[in-house]
Amino acid sequence: MEYSIAPSALAYLFGDLLEDVFAGRASRFTPNEKLPCREVKVKIKDLANVMLVAAFVHLAEEGYLKLTLGTKGRILKSKAVFAALSPERPSQGLHGLEAQIANSVTGKQKKDDVGSIVRRLWDADSSDPWRDIIGRAQRYLLSQGYFAEEKRRGVARLLGKKLVPQCERIITLEGEARQLREMMAAFQAAQPELYKRLWKGVADGIRSRQERPDVDIDYD
Repeated sequence: MEYSIAPSALAYLFGDLLEDVFAGRASRFTPNEKLPCREVKVKIKDLANVMLVAAFVHLAEEGYLKLTLGTKGRILKSKAVFAALSPERPSQGLHGLEAQIANSVTGKQKKDDVGSIVRRLWDADSSDPWRDIIGRAQRYLLSQGYFAEEKRRGVARLLGKKLVPQCERIITLEGEARQLREMMAAFQAAQPELYKRLWKGVADGIRSRQERPDVDIDYD
């Protein structure tokens, strides 16, 4: 299906609509993120996870990536999802987090697991990698005209310009967000074990980029 914006960005804007496809849940102590133009909040960890899972599922469904279940580890083996770029579907036309994921997949490894792919989205560890994912979506939405920059006043000017969601445009995307949910639910129903491991791989990949021990934001 064709989307007006990258599915990962749709997942950010309408994260509450995707809660029934969460394969894991953040604890009740996890900080929340208020969704743009919606009077609802979603746990930051869940939101970042579902954004990347949505991207992987979309890339697989559209033939950009091939996702397979396998095992990793030489001594302590565990199940994982592996991804490979499809030679039949070039990824040049991708944008947003989807493009970043495709660029992070390497052909140098015979088995490129999702956790490693997600980890390579960062050049270095971060104090808050979950919020980094949200920030990337916001910057992408700014480039697409769904956010605008606005100058702050007073002392707040030191923080730089703030991003303001363009609600009239964002509201028009709700139908596409519901179609995204249907696609993810169908993928989950058809391949429940792969979907569960995909979610875990994404979660582990993000968590692996959290700075330690100087800054430790425990979202679990």
